[in-house]
Amino acid sequence: GAAARARLAHMSPNAPDVDVYVDGSAALEGVPFGTTSAYLDLASGDHTVRITPAGDADTSVFEGDVSLSAGSEYTVAAAGEIGDDADQAFEPIVLTDDNSAPGDGAARIRAVHASPDAPAVDITAGGDTLFDGVGFGADGSVEVPAGEYTLDIRGDTDGNDGDVVASFDVSLDGGEVYRAFAVGYLTPADDPAHTAFDLLFARGET
Repeated sequence: GAAARARLAHMSPNAPDVDVYVDGSAALEGVPFGTTSAYLDLASGDHTVRITPAGDADTSVFEGDVSLSAGSEYTVAAAGEIGDDADQAFEPIVLTDDNSAPGDGAARIRAVHASPDAPAVDITAGGDTLFDGVGFGADGSVEVPAGEYTLDIRGDTDGNDGDVVASFDVSLDGGEVYRAFAVGYLTPADDPAHTAFDLLFARGET
């Protein structure tokens, strides 16, 4: 079939570096937590994706099918936790990417909630609510005027005025696309890995 493009984002806070097999062949090797791979060109249609600890081809932490449409671009976010007592099971979140240029003077932010122990969140900037009630495994996209912002991540409330659990300063250029992954643990001391909560912010396809 015609080509689709897909990349892996490793967002599982207690998983080791991972290898990714597509239809039985190694496609990515040694992807560390917090990173996003380059896009791979793949035929459209269904593919079997298997994720293993790096260098351990016999141990699958996930195996399942992913369907890709021709001409589309995807980010497959490996999220959740590995292990039998995981609060959120390890699974890929398949996101359809929109890398088209936003309008003049605007920037697009895609936010993805991949923090296993965090409740649903609101994300505000100044007095504006950018994302409302995003739960684990969910995502949202918004276009905002280019400029400097402080993104406040809050517990989800009706008024979007909950306690701020983390704040991040970002600079957004016009015509650019950004992605923001909320990752790690709000209470790392209580969880299987001491990976603190963070917002991984990146621009464009890199």
